[in-house]
Amino acid sequence: MTLTNRMAVAFLAALLIAAAWWPASQNAAVEHSEAGLKRALAMYAVARGLNAVISVAQGTQFTGQFVVGVVIAAGQALDPINDLVEQFSAAMLMAAAAFGLQILLIKIGAHWVLPLLLSLAIVAWFSLWWRRGRAPSWLVRILVVLVMARFAVPMSALASEAVYRGVMAVEYSESEKVIRGNETAGRTAGNQSPDKIVTDKATESSWWSWPRWDDVKKVPDDLKDAASDLTAIVADMKRNAQKIAEHMVKVTVVFLLQTLVLPLLFLWLLIALSRHAVSGASVSSMLSDQRQR
Repeated sequence: MTLTNRMAVAFLAALLIAAAWWPASQNAAVEHSEAGLKRALAMYAVARGLNAVISVAQGTQFTGQFVVGVVIAAGQALDPINDLVEQFSAAMLMAAAAFGLQILLIKIGAHWVLPLLLSLAIVAWFSLWWRRGRAPSWLVRILVVLVMARFAVPMSALASEAVYRGVMAVEYSESEKVIRGNETAGRTAGNQSPDKIVTDKATESSWWSWPRWDDVKKVPDDLKDAASDLTAIVADMKRNAQKIAEHMVKVTVVFLLQTLVLPLLFLWLLIALSRHAVSGASVSSMLSDQRQR
């Protein structure tokens, strides 16, 4: 092997040692993972808010004086949407846990023990390779494992975040706005409780003042209007909830890709490259032994 090739390998070994101790890559990976964690927790909070609003609407009943058994059956109408929201909130919680685990693994990999072990392994491998032209296959395997432990998770985190920003960020932002807007609208509609509507209608009819026959005749109509208002509120909540179902699925897909599919894909690629490197080193060692014989 020429001196130029030896110097190139020496430069790459020194570069790998410097990268093992360089905190910038770790900080960038942690920053992107924390951004994903915040997005997941924010969507989880929105999902729980939607779940609370729909649960209240499911139990909504209308009862008033002189009216018995007038009930708005919102439970069955909103039950499928409520199930979807609960599953969505569970998915967001799992995504947040995945980001939290990713941050923990990045910090463990950046602890001084692992860069130290990796540096020693690189120095040992390079020394043997410089003197003998090869290194033992077991040392190569240890070196590959340490490299994977130090760089695999940060690299996969950075790569998945790059794919998210380049491909999925716009679609996620649009879906997030729709879900947040409907959660706010649902809370506003949910604040219009049955008791408040009935009281308002009764107050408009002056039923709580000294009763007059004309006011008494108006009470059934007012109570019917109150029931109609509540029915409209529930129908509006159902319509809005159905609108956001598609967006909840889109957001779930984005987090599934970013926390599971893309990291596993990048890890698989790194493992495949590592196996190729170990196989190449083993073949090179065998050829060197044959030449010496």
